[in-house]
Amino acid sequence: MNNAPQGPAQQRFIIPDLCASTALFFLILVSELCVLAWQLAGQSFNWPQLGYRSIAVQWIVLLSASALCRLRAWLPSWSRRAGWLISFAALQLIGLGVLVIGQVVIDASALRWSGIAQQSLAIAIISAMVLRFFQLQQLVIDQSQAEISSRMDALQARIKPHFLFNSLNTIAELVVTRPMAAEQAIENLSSLFRANLKTTSNFSPLAQELELVRGYLELEQWRLADRLTVIWQESLHDPSWPVPVLCLQPLVENAVVHGVASQAAGGEIRIAVLQTPRITTLSVANAIGAEGDDHAGHGVGLDNVQRRLRGLYGDRARCRIERTEHQYRVILTLPNP
Repeated sequence: MNNAPQGPAQQRFIIPDLCASTALFFLILVSELCVLAWQLAGQSFNWPQLGYRSIAVQWIVLLSASALCRLRAWLPSWSRRAGWLISFAALQLIGLGVLVIGQVVIDASALRWSGIAQQSLAIAIISAMVLRFFQLQQLVIDQSQAEISSRMDALQARIKPHFLFNSLNTIAELVVTRPMAAEQAIENLSSLFRANLKTTSNFSPLAQELELVRGYLELEQWRLADRLTVIWQESLHDPSWPVPVLCLQPLVENAVVHGVASQAAGGEIRIAVLQTPRITTLSVANAIGAEGDDHAGHGVGLDNVQRRLRGLYGDRARCRIERTEHQYRVILTLPNP
């Protein structure tokens, strides 16, 4: 017997949120257009008949959307087949009930079960097609999320060794000049990676990301001493909000390596973390010294961060670079959950 875990699309049947205002608007619009096409396909256009059909169809659509919204919370606990069958049965019962009640209200004597059966069959075909569409849509979403997740894992796997190697180079310099500081640096690096390896998601709390950055800066402060000056600006709405793992640290590392360590006199780094209920803005700025550092080394870390933001947020996140004669600044704007 195969006990391998099944993917999300194999385990459950997922229905989109049909109670959202946009979804309801499109449901009403599409269903009314279908009724209009149905009426135009007849031999003659009949306004009363169009009105009756519109009322019946809209009742079926709205009640079905309401029922599916109710079922949506229970579907993850059922198998995909059971979820599909229960949703299909609910739509059939609603359709049959609206047809029978409508016919009784209009003219009970004209009730013909053969006509009701034909209309119920039409509803069954349409319901099966719609639910199948939802099923295929979920398959596409799951496959897309799996692809994005694997891509994010690859990008994170690429940047973590980069962070580790640079930190080890810093510790190697301290071993010769400041052995006690090197020992403390190794302990701090171990703590940072222990906390980071516990994170299996693409996101981590903002507070954890800031702790990682502060630990890295402590390593570099031992190496660069007075050559490195860090100025923090923080205005946090909720430090527990998730941000992409290692989204800030590579930017700070670039600023240190290519904006401070490359200058004989060192330099200053400004880190701003600003939150509102809607967005989180992360900013890292460093001075450009007289040596004219061209920031060519920013490519690896910055490109990695940009790729992960596109994969996780699409167009909802922004990465902006501002460069003047004396300053290089990277600004990340992330939507809050």
